[in-house]
Amino acid sequence: MTKSIFGKFRKLEKKKKLQLVIAVSISVVLLVALPVYAWFTHKRSIALTTKINAPTQLYITAGNKESVANLEMADIDVENGSYKDFVFGIGGADVQQYQIQLAHTTNIPFEYEIYRAKSVQEADKDDDTVVYVSDEVNKTFYYNIDGDKISGNYLNQNGSEILANNTLHEKSYDSYGNVQKNAEALYWQSGVLPANDNSNPFCDYFIIRVKWNSDVKNNKETDMVYLTVQRK
Repeated sequence: MTKSIFGKFRKLEKKKKLQLVIAVSISVVLLVALPVYAWFTHKRSIALTTKINAPTQLYITAGNKESVANLEMADIDVENGSYKDFVFGIGGADVQQYQIQLAHTTNIPFEYEIYRAKSVQEADKDDDTVVYVSDEVNKTFYYNIDGDKISGNYLNQNGSEILANNTLHEKSYDSYGNVQKNAEALYWQSGVLPANDNSNPFCDYFIIRVKWNSDVKNNKETDMVYLTVQRK
């Protein structure tokens, strides 16, 4: 059979031979191209039906949407009043919900509360207004608490004490074990919070209140406080 085919091929005119070779070549190319085209169109259809999420941004700011480097929780005088407030912001883009986490050491038995805040004019400030002085624009901004305390809970509190147990020790110190009890960080997380600012990018403001009782005295102790935020 094979000899018969090649015999007939040799007897063909040169022009006929060329046409036959081209026809066979096109057939081979089509056999290769069709599966490739099918694969390509399949991938393209997947791309067209797959939702592509825009890159998100989420970060903590100081007042006036300024760098978090300007957020200072300092100059707390426990012999003057029973709390002190500080303003911070959560900014970002393409985010609808987020969660705040607060971690702190417990050298000083402070209590921490977080509230939503709103910017107000100087004429509307009161005794609890947080005053933020901007070095970036040489201007003063004012913020008031706007609503109830943000709900949340501690993840590793030792009973009712302002102390951490060791359940999240590795989150702070990895495998290092020689840690004084007040250096063990307490981790608090809020519930899921919606972004209130309808702008994109947005910036929601909050006030963190540092509270103390009469047993707390001015001394040289310090605490580390960490604020973080994650998209939900």
